[in-house]
Amino acid sequence: MGIIDWLRQKVNIFQQIRSHKVIVQNTGYLTAVEIMRMLLPFVALPYVIRTIGADRYGTVVFAQTIISYFVVFINFGMDVSAVKDVSVHRNNRKELNRIISTVLLLKFILFLCALVILSIGIICIPYLRSECLLYLFAFISCLSEILFPIWFYQGIEKMKYLTIIRFSSILFYTIAVFFFIRTSEDYKYVALLQSLGLIISGVISFYVLVKLERVHLVQPSIKDLKKCFVDSIPFFMSRLSVVLNNGMAKLVSGIFFSMQAVAAFDLAQKMANAALIPMQMMNQAVYPHIARTKSLSFVRKYFKIDILLSLIIAFSIGIIAPYAVSFFAGDKIPTAVPLLRVLCLWLFFGGITTYIGAPVLVSFGFPKPFNISVILSSVTLFLLYIVLYLSNVFSIYNFAWALVISEFIILLYRMFYCLKYKLI
Repeated sequence: MGIIDWLRQKVNIFQQIRSHKVIVQNTGYLTAVEIMRMLLPFVALPYVIRTIGADRYGTVVFAQTIISYFVVFINFGMDVSAVKDVSVHRNNRKELNRIISTVLLLKFILFLCALVILSIGIICIPYLRSECLLYLFAFISCLSEILFPIWFYQGIEKMKYLTIIRFSSILFYTIAVFFFIRTSEDYKYVALLQSLGLIISGVISFYVLVKLERVHLVQPSIKDLKKCFVDSIPFFMSRLSVVLNNGMAKLVSGIFFSMQAVAAFDLAQKMANAALIPMQMMNQAVYPHIARTKSLSFVRKYFKIDILLSLIIAFSIGIIAPYAVSFFAGDKIPTAVPLLRVLCLWLFFGGITTYIGAPVLVSFGFPKPFNISVILSSVTLFLLYIVLYLSNVFSIYNFAWALVISEFIILLYRMFYCLKYKLI
């Protein structure tokens, strides 16, 4: 081996280490963000449940579940498609300004449409009208979807900003709860405080975007808006399916059972989602790297790590389930324990499906099976609910099992295409 070849090899090794170091750092920042986002509200959760009661807490969750569909509508899949666009054009300032401006304007237009739809719903539906203040307070959070371009920071792989910004908003909510939530009648303000915290993070983030990152907003053309909208449709459908999957049990429980059942399912789901954070954050961190490098060797090595982590975390949550529920809710929501143990299977499957979805299939140019898999799972979930209803076995426990089965369908479908295209 000549000296030149030797030097080139050392440079390549150094670049790989440096690249992986960025991934590790970004994973750490993203994990810190999500841990704070999930755990700091958990600090206030026992106080909230004991103060406003399980029923009122379920009412707030029910409202936020409905608003979550508006959030997906406003994002319209751009939180997935824009990450790749920003990552690819990160060094082209003119193109980057155009992409960011197009996404922000399109989100603002969709926000106005969502506001009109919610207003019509409040006028026409008696239940929404009776709780109109709660729903308006919850809807305010949708503003943060415009102001806080998480997709931009993911694309340029600067997650440090997210850590600082998210911390300020979560800390605001956590502290404010203890000052302003005093009786069960204050339940509406739980949604308001959460929304205000998100808006705070959005305002700070927008300042960083314009002042520190020096992004100049431009006037997007109609062609740019149309292309962004059309390109995001498949991702919107998959995101909508995800939210439908996660929220359907709470919606149906609120309609057919009680708000306490909504609270039980929400608590179990929150804990399962919190446990999924390490895998999600690692997957978000490797997404831009895989999209840029198209390294199959990296994809396959990380796949093994992802499976192992998913198994360890799911098993651990199953063991500590009764202690965790007791800590956060006391004896007010005991049904959350068996629900959480069932959702441990969902947790295991979800850790794998998240990785082989956007980071793998989308990065290698196969968005269609990624999107169809999620839609297929929603169809499966919907059919399972019909079977449960017709069989007269409607229960929140069976809702949890239905969610596990739908996630397993996603896993099978994505694995088939990953193997077909020899990605893993």
